[in-house]
Amino acid sequence: MAQTLFTARLGGISQGVYASLNLADHVGDSPAVVQSNREILSALISQKSAKFMNQVHGDQVVEVDGATDSPITADALITREPGLPLVVLAADCLPILISSKNIVAAIHAGRRGVLNGIITKAVDQMRILGADDMTATIGPAICGSCYEVSPEMYLDAVAQIPELATTIASRKLNLSAAAKSQLEHKGVGVQSIDICTAHNKNYFSYRRDGDTGRNAGVIVL
Repeated sequence: MAQTLFTARLGGISQGVYASLNLADHVGDSPAVVQSNREILSALISQKSAKFMNQVHGDQVVEVDGATDSPITADALITREPGLPLVVLAADCLPILISSKNIVAAIHAGRRGVLNGIITKAVDQMRILGADDMTATIGPAICGSCYEVSPEMYLDAVAQIPELATTIASRKLNLSAAAKSQLEHKGVGVQSIDICTAHNKNYFSYRRDGDTGRNAGVIVL
C-alpha cells in the first residue's frame, strides 16, 4: 500500500518569505537551507533518496528508479521501486499523487499541464507498465474561486476543457474540477484534500505572495 504525504509551510528552517519548510531550490532560498529542509522531509518518509523534478509545465512523464539522477526534467514521475519517494512541488498548481498495487506516480499540473494532458499521459503510462485499480489524491492547490486569468486565457482554456469553467464574469479556472474529470474518465478513483493554497496561509501560494517557497506532495510505494 502506497504512503502519501502533503507538506504545509511549517516545520523547516527557511526564513523570510520562504519560512519555513520551503522544499524548492529554484526560488531564491539558500541552497544549504533547502537541503536541510529536504533532509527533514526525508526523515519522515524513507531511507531512500527522494526523486525531485525540474518542473516545466510540460507533458513529459518519466519512469525512475533509485539509480536515476535527480532532479529530472518532467512534470510527472512514476516508479515501480518500493521505498523510493517521488516528490512534486507546488505553490498553487495541483500536486497529484496516484497509487496502485505495484506502481505510483507524482504529477505537477497547473493550467498548462492540465491543457497539455499531463494527467492522462501519466495514467496511460502507468497502465502500460501494468498498473490497475488506481487511486489519485489531489493535494492542496488554488481553488476555483481564486484562480483568475485574462478573458482570452479563460475562453481558450474552457474551450479545450469545459470542466475548467466557472463564469465568464469571474474568469476563474477550476483546476481541481478539470483534473478530477480527467482522472475519472480514465477510470481512476479520486479524492481531494480540498485546501486552497491562496486562502490558507499555512501553505505557500505564488498567486497570493509572489516570492515564496513550495509545498510538496510525496508518494512512496
